[in-house]
Amino acid sequence: MAVTYVLLLKLFTSEESGAPSAKRGVLDLTEWSFAGDGPVMLQGEWEFYPGELVDPGAAAQAATASGPEWIDVPGTWLHRMNAIGRATYRLRIELDGREANRTFGLKTSSIQLAGRIVVNGEVVGENGSVDKPYVGKNKPFVSYFRLRPGTNEILVHAANLEFPPSSGIKQHIAFGYSSDIAGLRDQGIAYDWISFTSFLIMGLYFIGLYTQRREDFSLLAFGSFCVLIAVYTSTSGERIIYSLFDGMPFWLFVRVQLMSAVAAGVSMLLYLLFAFRPYCPQRFAYASLGAGATLFLIAAGPLTGFLELGPNTLILFTGYATFPLVYGTYVFVSAALDKVEGSVYLVVAALALNGYALLQNLKVYTALEHSFIPFEPFLFLLMIALLMSLRFSNAFRKVEELTGSLIKMDELKDDFLARTSHEFKTPLHGVMNIAQSMLDDENEPLTAGQQGKLRLLAGIAGRLTQLVYDILDLSKLKQGQLTVQPVAVDVRSAVEVNLRIYSYLLKDKRIDFVNRVPGELPFALADEVRFNQIIGNLIDNAVKYTEQGSIEVSAEAREDRIAISVKDTGTGMSEERRRAAFEPFVSFGGREAHSVGLGLPIVRQLLELQNGDISIASREGEGTEVTVLLPTADSARTGKPSAEPQGVGVSPGGKLHPMEDYSFKTPFYSDGPGHHTVLIVDDHFPNLTIMMDAIRPLGCDVIAVKNGYEALEQIGSNRAIDLVVLDLMMPGLSGTEVCQTIRRSFTLLELPVLMVTAAFQAQDKLAAFVAGANDFLPKPFDLAELKARVKCLLDMKQSLGTAIEMEMAFLQSQIKPHFLYNVLNSIVALSYTNLESSRKLTTDLADYLRGSFRFSNTHRRVPFRQELEFVRTYVSIEQARFKERLRMEYEIGDKLSEIGVPPLLLQPLVENAIRHGIGGRIEGGAVKLTAKETQGAYVFSVEDDGCGMTEEALEELKGRLNEQGGEAPLGVGLRNIHKRLKYEYGSELRLESAPDAGTTVTVVIPKQ
Repeated sequence: MAVTYVLLLKLFTSEESGAPSAKRGVLDLTEWSFAGDGPVMLQGEWEFYPGELVDPGAAAQAATASGPEWIDVPGTWLHRMNAIGRATYRLRIELDGREANRTFGLKTSSIQLAGRIVVNGEVVGENGSVDKPYVGKNKPFVSYFRLRPGTNEILVHAANLEFPPSSGIKQHIAFGYSSDIAGLRDQGIAYDWISFTSFLIMGLYFIGLYTQRREDFSLLAFGSFCVLIAVYTSTSGERIIYSLFDGMPFWLFVRVQLMSAVAAGVSMLLYLLFAFRPYCPQRFAYASLGAGATLFLIAAGPLTGFLELGPNTLILFTGYATFPLVYGTYVFVSAALDKVEGSVYLVVAALALNGYALLQNLKVYTALEHSFIPFEPFLFLLMIALLMSLRFSNAFRKVEELTGSLIKMDELKDDFLARTSHEFKTPLHGVMNIAQSMLDDENEPLTAGQQGKLRLLAGIAGRLTQLVYDILDLSKLKQGQLTVQPVAVDVRSAVEVNLRIYSYLLKDKRIDFVNRVPGELPFALADEVRFNQIIGNLIDNAVKYTEQGSIEVSAEAREDRIAISVKDTGTGMSEERRRAAFEPFVSFGGREAHSVGLGLPIVRQLLELQNGDISIASREGEGTEVTVLLPTADSARTGKPSAEPQGVGVSPGGKLHPMEDYSFKTPFYSDGPGHHTVLIVDDHFPNLTIMMDAIRPLGCDVIAVKNGYEALEQIGSNRAIDLVVLDLMMPGLSGTEVCQTIRRSFTLLELPVLMVTAAFQAQDKLAAFVAGANDFLPKPFDLAELKARVKCLLDMKQSLGTAIEMEMAFLQSQIKPHFLYNVLNSIVALSYTNLESSRKLTTDLADYLRGSFRFSNTHRRVPFRQELEFVRTYVSIEQARFKERLRMEYEIGDKLSEIGVPPLLLQPLVENAIRHGIGGRIEGGAVKLTAKETQGAYVFSVEDDGCGMTEEALEELKGRLNEQGGEAPLGVGLRNIHKRLKYEYGSELRLESAPDAGTTVTVVIPKQ
């Protein structure tokens, strides 16, 4: 520091050693080259007239009359008179005659506080007003004028009526060519403005940086220091503050100057304390801050309050303002010696700060001037900025390293969670299964208390299992491994499927599940699987907090969005829980601890992946309503769907766009003589094509439809269908609804159903099996697995067909003893009365027995003429017994002789009409067999005019036709025919009857 001061003082004194100086009020400039040496400072001994403002002529007379006093300029007049007062300075300049008639200029820096310059009797410039009324400003100014050869007189009138610490011409007055003086003024103004804006911008930058890093208070302290230095700069030098506030009074000006200087010192101390705490003793720093706060309050008080301190006030304030700069130099050097980061910057900053402190003191207490542009404040700012940039760079590098480590640790944590979750799944399922098996064990029944505890155990295990799946999903979401494929999704269908699932799972709970999604709602644009997961999680969350009441799902279109709301009547949420609802694993204390879990956080992230949003409205004790928003798809529907929804894809930028259309007309029938017929139901045409291409090589005819309505139309069209491959999630009718409708007419063996879906939750599989599916295949599936499952279900049905045929053949071959006994008695009786009739009856009996034991009965088809001949034989036998009581009529269409029909199809129906229709009537009755051809089918009916049945008995009979096992009193024959029709043609026996009006049984065989 001392070396710096010595070097700077030597530099300044060397600059001034060759400059001319006034002696006894005369400055000889005849040897000064203004063109080569530039402006000269009007320094030295001036004539001084204290307490008066002397006119130009009077000054000369006063000088000859009593003799003037002498005073050094620049300097204060405090040693000649009181600081408060007026005075006159006089200087005579000797010029070379060659410089005559040139325009010269004067530039003042500080005439305290008001000043006026008179050259050769003419006023050329003024600062404030030295006369009455007095106005003090202490503002630098320039004046331009012409001089005469020889001696020229310069008078300076000065007045100070309000600033006791200092008065007079405090700094040099520059004199030279007008162009040089203007250059000095422009240079000073430019320097002040550059300094002001530089410090101000840098200060605002660090203050703004602090708003982003509030934990680093050194940023605010240094930013405040820079701003205050900028304010102080505007009050020194050229005092550019007057350019901004020209009417500012001096009392306010000096307050701003002193307060900014003291506050800048306080800010510098705070910066050193927070940025270099190990090198700043706290007690010393706090004491210095206290002193600064005291001085600041003094400067901010009434003007008379601090002016009463006397001339030493200026020393006190400037000393304190300089102290933090000098102390900062010490701190920087100490830190550099310890080789902290940025030591080089600290050394250079220390030198610059030391130089800046010296220059400020020289300006205040001496008249030393220098010709070079001060660079030390800019160098100091640059070094501190580079130091902070280095710290930020190092901190950023550390953050990057820590971030990399944290990411790696996070990946390890996610991998650990994923692996652990996978390991948890098997034992959790084992716990649930064991608990359920104990609950279902009828051999060793449990007490009510034990059952309750086991149900609680199974419920806890179920929750843990769901948590495991949620953790796996959350891990995929965090790692960006979860992708979505948005398509047009039918909201009502998806909601209906989920509500049915929860209705079945929670059938013992007193909760009503209500679907209020309108049927005409537009499709939502979402990933089908993840949309189903979103709805399921929302319903599950509602169930968690609803012991009894209702859970209602509604939806509406809002411009280009679909709003889906799940509302419950449960316990509701407090404001605290509502705000933390989307934070995973947040727990809340109280008498009953609650955890938010992962359901809602996963829903939110899944919605964000699909350009959606979620909100919660809830009040404690009044239930909760969760609303999700999703974009609408391009296609909308009204009522029954009639077109394939448009698919969409995701562009690299994350925007959704329609996929290329691919569709074909449905129902679609494949060509080829397949052994089986498979009905494929899916609302996406690419899936239909893939499954058709996979199933047709198995020797199957394929019918492809796009929705549940078309599927039920095909099943109800009496077309022989061996297997239904059914998608679970479809618009309109869902897969579960279609499957339930199928099961009302067909058993699991009569028409197998393979449920195919992208849903992967355990409850989705359970819902499929509860609805009546034979098997479940999740998407995406392997084609080999699809073929294997299809073949297995077709083989199962084929085995059922074989069993039915063998059962039919066996039953028909069983001759009832009372029937054979009655026929033989009839033959014996006729042999006595009508030998010819006895022989014919014997022949008919032989034909009947031959037909019953014919091996062709195990064939799938026989000609209709053969079946008709068997019927005639049987009727002939019965007519021999019943005589005129039995009347048989035949109405057979043309060209029906060779059509194929199942063997032993009509004879059991005729037998049933004779025995149970007219056999119980004494008068007998008529039986009519009708065979005709209609468009697309052959229709056979057996009609009697017997006793008939009531409506209740008819419905009971229809229901028992579909029962498995048992034959009394219905008889296996009718049930066997019913089974064969459903197996081979997908149709069934049609029964019509009324009391005393007879019964009609109709068989419809579709044309092949």
